[in-house]
Amino acid sequence: MSTTDQTSWMTQASEAKLILTEKAAKVFKDACLEEGNPIEDSFLRVGANPGGCSGYRYELGWNSSQDVQETDLKFVSNGVNIVVDKICLTEILGSVEIDYTDSNMVEQGFVFKQLRNGSQCGCGESFTPVKEL
Repeated sequence: MSTTDQTSWMTQASEAKLILTEKAAKVFKDACLEEGNPIEDSFLRVGANPGGCSGYRYELGWNSSQDVQETDLKFVSNGVNIVVDKICLTEILGSVEIDYTDSNMVEQGFVFKQLRNGSQCGCGESFTPVKEL
């Protein structure tokens, strides 16, 4: 992907952004390799669905370039292509940093940190949307 492509993707969502830490990027890349999915054609899909104690739950999934929709915004963070529905990003998620923790056997996996608006529950698995719906 060229620098021009990356810049144009980022300008589409200048108000909100998705950031993947180095550790989270490595886990995603490793999972793609394990599944036989080329990283160049792999997208980490970020989303949210109603649920949890604060109203919404974060969702992550794998998409190929064929799964990317016209209503999606694309980001690149630490060498990983990220895709998210534009309305989901601007109305529900807001800016989010995605990390990976494996500090103990019980609490391991992707963790989310809202960077601007909204609030998360104590466990960090659910959140209130950035705009009132």
